[in-house]
Amino acid sequence: MLLTQNRELKRDGVWNWTLPAWVVELPDGSHFNVCPQAGACAKFCYARNGTYLFPKVRGKHLSNLELAYSPEFGEAMQQELSHKKFRPTGTPREIPGLPTTDHLSDWARFWIEAGGQAVRIHDSGDFFSEAYYNEWVNLAWDFPEILFYAYTKEVTVTKKLEHTFPSNLLICYSMGGREDHLLDPDVDRHADVFPDLEAIEEAGYMSQHESDLLCVLLPTTRVGIPQNNIPHYRKKLDGRTFSEAQRDRRRR
Repeated sequence: MLLTQNRELKRDGVWNWTLPAWVVELPDGSHFNVCPQAGACAKFCYARNGTYLFPKVRGKHLSNLELAYSPEFGEAMQQELSHKKFRPTGTPREIPGLPTTDHLSDWARFWIEAGGQAVRIHDSGDFFSEAYYNEWVNLAWDFPEILFYAYTKEVTVTKKLEHTFPSNLLICYSMGGREDHLLDPDVDRHADVFPDLEAIEEAGYMSQHESDLLCVLLPTTRVGIPQNNIPHYRKKLDGRTFSEAQRDRRRR
């Protein structure tokens, strides 16, 4: 099985595809950067901590990466997504924290009413190449009843490809990367990590803490994510958001 469900995404009825985070060593001893535009976020990445480091988990993610940059990836994922569990349930989805659906596209409203399935592309890792990104664009076109969504720091390549996206592929930029400065916060949907819910509200952002799907469904371009409770990461951030940490990094 290529697509799995971690504890948090299972609550939301979301399947996820996982790659290792940032720079990894491959079996041949070479190194591969899975998150080319990662910036300050690399120092605080939850996917470089805890269960993600368990040998069995790490091994599965490395295996996924080897498949992702192989010619067999598209066909393998096609076979996976053809399974009946990825078909709409027929029961409307309930999405906690979504205040209205009036702002959504016709496709998104249909998807909610039909009880469509959702795939989060990368609960760690990113679109490490344009060719790999295009594989997911093609998969989204091939499976129009499934919502595919992703957080990404790959601003340049996303803006290059977005005119080719089908309605069921939704992207939320993720702050803390080397291309943060290319984003317009009033136009580009983006997510920033904040110390807590109060800080999210004070900054004029809307929180996605009730459901990960909110990152691409909320009626705003400003999405807030409460910081993970990992003590040494909280200490390093010292009350900053990821975007603030990246600005500090650029000033050095």
